[in-house]
Amino acid sequence: MLQPAAITEVPEHVAVIMDGNRRWARRQSLPIAEGYRRGVIALREAVRGAVDAGVRRLTVYGFSTENWARDSGEVNAVMQLCATCARSEKPSLMEQGVRVEVIGDLEAFAFPARAAVRDLVRSTAQNTRLTLTLALNYSGRAEILRAVRSIADDVAAGRLDPAHVDERALRDRMYAPHAPDPDLLLRTGGDQRVSNFLLYQLAYTELLTIPLLWPEFTAADFADAVQVFGERRRRYGA
Repeated sequence: MLQPAAITEVPEHVAVIMDGNRRWARRQSLPIAEGYRRGVIALREAVRGAVDAGVRRLTVYGFSTENWARDSGEVNAVMQLCATCARSEKPSLMEQGVRVEVIGDLEAFAFPARAAVRDLVRSTAQNTRLTLTLALNYSGRAEILRAVRSIADDVAAGRLDPAHVDERALRDRMYAPHAPDPDLLLRTGGDQRVSNFLLYQLAYTELLTIPLLWPEFTAADFADAVQVFGERRRRYGA
């Protein structure tokens, strides 16, 4: 853990690839489902760390489109945990003033999980302290493709002049066009790749990978990441 130091800048938006749930479970000789359950505890810690640091938006990679290829029992366990935690975490999120949003295609989720997540989104909609965005059944490539198809449809229907197809037109068709790009991408588990996460939005995001597996992550680790960000100089290609 880093020694305390003055933080010169706090990221407005932190994105997190929560990697290592399965590896943690295997190392502990525990069922994979227990790794995901402990991962929820780590997410609770990350939310607390974000609130304490004054971060305004936290986007986490909860379930990718590629994750459907995993063992069906594991996927079902994730669906059940999603439904359970969407209900059990609501009081704490409300108390902390956290608003929940979702990016991705939630329609593919099992009905109990889908309904519980949507209820959580509705219940927290008026909170303003932190926006927690859950990327569920999400793919960065699919998000870009979805936006491009929308532009193509609008051009074909005469609703959009091809000369007006610019970055703004593309961004307006993304899952969360109102969200600023992440200032910091944090990945646990030690791997150094973005794994099809926020491919468009990460153009000038600061990247930080740490060796901790996600279930080991704490609010103190989040504070360390914010400190590292504050010590960096962002150039945006200049």
